[in-house]
Amino acid sequence: MSFLKRVKEVTADALGFMSKQDLKEKLPEVYKAYAEAYGGRKPDIKIVTGTTFSFPNEKYSMGSWHVIYAVLDGKVKPINVGQYFGKSEKLVPNSMFLDCVKGNINTCYLYVHPDDASPLLKEGEDLSDEEYLVLALMKGLKSFAREGEFYKSKYKYDYEKKEENAHEYKDTLQSLADKGLVKINKAGSAMLTLEGKNRSIEAAKKAREKFGFF
Repeated sequence: MSFLKRVKEVTADALGFMSKQDLKEKLPEVYKAYAEAYGGRKPDIKIVTGTTFSFPNEKYSMGSWHVIYAVLDGKVKPINVGQYFGKSEKLVPNSMFLDCVKGNINTCYLYVHPDDASPLLKEGEDLSDEEYLVLALMKGLKSFAREGEFYKSKYKYDYEKKEENAHEYKDTLQSLADKGLVKINKAGSAMLTLEGKNRSIEAAKKAREKFGFF
């Protein structure tokens, strides 16, 4: 598997995102390795679950490289990536792999066993169907297409209801901003916060079940 394809597939499969501060508080020894790998330019951490960890087929590609640490029962050990090209290791409870991709592609993955994932992610409050729909739209569509798809998904082609609820999308967006899931700038543009990105993964499933669009 090519370097770029691996990065894209892992990003798509990520369970959620963890902030630098959360990593420091919940896994201090892992944070030390992470800080050592990145120095001042530290990305957020993507959490990926599974029962195996696959090493890359190459260390350097497209101006980026891997720095990998194995974690077992809280103890962190750097890995000589060159000795493990193309190999896999089992992920068992209380074990992790920290994959720090540096260079042109600057991103970090924490691979964990499914049993260990929940404590690493914040639990969010219940959301309305409309809030789940907006989060899903923000995850899957460009900004110019979201509002139209919101009304299409909820009201189909009932234009009268759409007109009656013309402010619903913006009201829902503001509600998400009040909950810290969305950030709206002065120009009115909206983007997902870190917690919003995590909830958008769940939201895509909820919106698909409710509205049958995603």
